[in-house]
Amino acid sequence: MANPKEQPKTTGSKVMEILRKEYPFEGMLLALLGAIVLILGVYIFEGQVLQIRLTDWWIFATPLRITIFAVLVGLIGLTALLYALAPFFIPSFKEMNRVSWPNRETMYNHTARVFGFLIFLAVTFILYDLVFQPIFAFLYDLGV
Repeated sequence: MANPKEQPKTTGSKVMEILRKEYPFEGMLLALLGAIVLILGVYIFEGQVLQIRLTDWWIFATPLRITIFAVLVGLIGLTALLYALAPFFIPSFKEMNRVSWPNRETMYNHTARVFGFLIFLAVTFILYDLVFQPIFAFLYDLGV
């Protein structure tokens, strides 16, 4: 008889499993911090909004090193953002394999129906406009 406290073993990264099941808010925090670090890296890379003035340090001695630092900061932010958002998108890839996609003939049929309905709505609103415009113009002239 299995112990009820034992959880089934899953395949994949242990960190991803922890982020998904035990600490959901930490995953959101990682996504938020990853986005902030990515934006910070872009600002450093642009050099207009955020400028590095500590050129005495060896890592910021030349503009090339500042650019390399900015790219590394941006990559760290992007990696953290993707790592935090991955648990939300991984199941959708499996689900997309199960989707039965329509063939070309069905796509043409549905596209024609959608455009036909759009044309019908456009003509309907144009006719409404043609009918109601004189009525509203008359009411406007009366001062109502």
